[in-house]
Amino acid sequence: MKERRRQEGITLVALVITVIVLIILAGVTLSTLVGDNGIITKAQEAKQNMANAVAEEDKLIQNLLNEIKGIEAGGGEIEVPEGTIEFGEVTWNNGQAEVEILANTIGETLQYQVNGIAEENWREIESGEKVTGLHHGDEVHARLWNGSIASVSKSTTIKDEKKPEVKVTVGEVTSNSIAVTVEVTEEESGLVETETYQYYLGEALAGKSTSNSYKYEGLEQETEYNLVVKVQDKAGNEGTGNATATTDKAYPTIESTLSEGKYVWYTDADGTQQKCIVLYGPENSNYSSYGIQIITAGIVTDSFTLGVSGNFNASRDAYNSAITTLNAEAEKYRKKDDGIAEIARCVGSVPDNPNYDGAGMHTTQFGGSYSGTLKDTDNNYTADWNQMQSIVINGQGIHNIGKYYWLASRFVNASSSFSYFCVRSVYTSGSLYYRSLCYVSSDGRSYGSSYSYGLRPVFHLKSGIKVTGGDGSEGNPYTLAP
Repeated sequence: MKERRRQEGITLVALVITVIVLIILAGVTLSTLVGDNGIITKAQEAKQNMANAVAEEDKLIQNLLNEIKGIEAGGGEIEVPEGTIEFGEVTWNNGQAEVEILANTIGETLQYQVNGIAEENWREIESGEKVTGLHHGDEVHARLWNGSIASVSKSTTIKDEKKPEVKVTVGEVTSNSIAVTVEVTEEESGLVETETYQYYLGEALAGKSTSNSYKYEGLEQETEYNLVVKVQDKAGNEGTGNATATTDKAYPTIESTLSEGKYVWYTDADGTQQKCIVLYGPENSNYSSYGIQIITAGIVTDSFTLGVSGNFNASRDAYNSAITTLNAEAEKYRKKDDGIAEIARCVGSVPDNPNYDGAGMHTTQFGGSYSGTLKDTDNNYTADWNQMQSIVINGQGIHNIGKYYWLASRFVNASSSFSYFCVRSVYTSGSLYYRSLCYVSSDGRSYGSSYSYGLRPVFHLKSGIKVTGGDGSEGNPYTLAP
């Protein structure tokens, strides 16, 4: 029993000793890591020493550079300027830019130059002043200078980052074409000079041009199109504009539709719809010089007056100027801005030269003071008169409308004792007639007369006019549109 107790005592002592040894070993280990001479402490000291060495080296290098610069500037004490430089907002006008330079100079000089850096190109500028005349891609450099050295510097690059503004306006539209004009607002770098405008139909390129006017052609009738125009500036910014338009219906033209004797509506300058008849059509042998001409089916007025009753001189003047007067009166009925007729004349004038007046002066067959003051007979009326008789509607020529009306042509009825000076006209029965405005006789008598007859204009149509309705009959005349 005593032996057993003795063994247990020995075991307990051994355990105590082991614990004491472990504690001693742990203390040694902690001291090695974190003590004054521990591994961690020594590592921190090494890091700080390295940072101090780098800072000292940087200081030595900077001092060396300052000494070198001082030598280049002529020696003396080196003072490095301290301050700030900032560039303001870039503004554009008519393709050129300007930028403001702001600086806290602290007594130093603010300098700048554009594109490249050369010592001789630096220019002085005050803080808040602007550098002007700049373009896209230019580099502006600025520095603070104390006469010896510059250590504060800054640069900026001028950039056009704004897209051109593009507006597309639709012009003339036909059944197979649409015309557009383009207006571009570009105040920065300016537009490219070749293939400036790119014209698209939707996403398909239709054409390129340096012109801001373009006509899309070969289109389908009655079809809506999206017209897109792209424009690029010199900085590569692309602006886009678009418009939509629908092509017209494809109508036949007067050249392919009208023929002599067919009826046509024409709205005159007063807004009155005049029923007209094709007097000269595409089938006429003189078409190349006459074009297509239509004559009113009736008269537009029944009271146009020539001459002054009882006044020989006034009637003589009216007689002499009768052709131009009658044509000028007919022209008043032409609507100037409708795009339909390009000239109006009085029937009886020369079809392709209405104001022709080559008859010369009349020479009396007896003595007197009137010789050479009155114009002679002309044959202006012949072409129209013959053509009107040849176009027969309802059994009679279109010259016969049951009304008096003037012809722009003169006739002299002379004998050995008198001379009547007349303007030709058409009688109510459709026969050729004339009215005397002036009378002179061999015994010296003279007088003037006046007459009021109807006016029957002839309208010369422009080429390519569209026929938009009607069948050309008297009850359903053709309607026209430009």
